[in-house]
Amino acid sequence: MADIDAALASGLLRRPYLELVSRGQALDQGDYTTARSVRGHDFGGYADSAKVLRQLDVGATLLMRNIEHWHSGAAALADRLGAELDRRVEAFLFVTPPGQQGLSPHRDDADVFVLQLNGSKRWQVHAVPDDGHWQARQEPNPGPVRLETTAHAGEVLYIPRGAPHSAVGHTGGLSFHLSLTVRQPGTADLRTALTRRLDDGLELPPLPVDPVELRRTAAELLHHYRERLAGLTPEELCAAVETVPEPRTGTASPEPARALTGLAETLRN
Repeated sequence: MADIDAALASGLLRRPYLELVSRGQALDQGDYTTARSVRGHDFGGYADSAKVLRQLDVGATLLMRNIEHWHSGAAALADRLGAELDRRVEAFLFVTPPGQQGLSPHRDDADVFVLQLNGSKRWQVHAVPDDGHWQARQEPNPGPVRLETTAHAGEVLYIPRGAPHSAVGHTGGLSFHLSLTVRQPGTADLRTALTRRLDDGLELPPLPVDPVELRRTAAELLHHYRERLAGLTPEELCAAVETVPEPRTGTASPEPARALTGLAETLRN
């Protein structure tokens, strides 16, 4: 909680890293952000800590996206979990007042581990999709409830990919929970991997100058693609998208004084 206070007070946190929502509706950014002037130019979207606290007081939920980009503890946890699961993991933080709901029932395109950090939250989780024909979006008709439970501080809830879910702040003051989203490959990832595989080693003139050269280029393109496709198996294509990025570097250190000392030593050398 102290880390979040410090991040808001720094004045450097900016949309889309944070957003305020209430019952599925995003608040106008002017309700919680301000503009800052740098070298005579105004840049909007910076968190205004006083405005954010006022919105929390009246029931809004604070959503902080990808805190692993700047919070060293979240980065270490996401990297470790990603390495163990061989998947990309992102960290989102939700701060919700008691009795309030930030997001309406919705589906995520990722498996989610909910880590309750402070207070408690009442969850409803619905059935996972029967097939692959669904989208990550709000779900006004989520179907029958398959699980209803309260997550207390120190507890973890797993929500399968595609299962509609919603939560309401329960008791114990502000509810803080961290959502670790485990990204799984989808059709778009397969297409990207296929394009990358097909284009590997392909060198063609970008602007053929006449119809004869255009047809020659088309023939080379088709020949190259046919050769690439002929030896490609579904297993190889799936393996091409099931990769985890390298651990982050340059993430804020939990010991800034030590980090600055190290920088000073480097400059002296």
